Amino acid sequence: MGGAYVHIGQDRFLEAGGAAALRGLGRDNDVGTATAGLRAQTLLDLGSGAPVAAHGLVGYRRAFGDVIPTALLAFQGGASFVSAGLPIDRDVLVASAGLDLRLSASTTLGLAYTGQVGARAQDHAVKGGFTYRW
Repeated sequence: MGGAYVHIGQDRFLEAGGAAALRGLGRDNDVGTATAGLRAQTLLDLGSGAPVAAHGLVGYRRAFGDVIPTALLAFQGGASFVSAGLPIDRDVLVASAGLDLRLSASTTLGLAYTGQVGARAQDHAVKGGFTYRW
């Protein structure tokens, strides 16, 4: 179980440039998420003498609040209008899987996949990591 809260505050602004100058009103966007799922990790002995940690996660994430980021804008002397960003899916499946090879007591090399899939958007990434502890 996990959660997160993101607050994005936008200040007012005014461009110079005559009739084409854009002005924006200050606005806040707030999004909260709650994630529930299963996480597992195990050590594998591959016979090389270097332990390998395998880890994975599968879960469900629910978003609350301002899932469609918006900005209230207007051209100089014109009527205001709303510009909306890409919506955040309210419900997504999240997953990750990875391997960490412990090269020494202070050094680890890792490779992992992480992703989320919703009705309107998908996000996938492969990440590599090198950790040195002193």
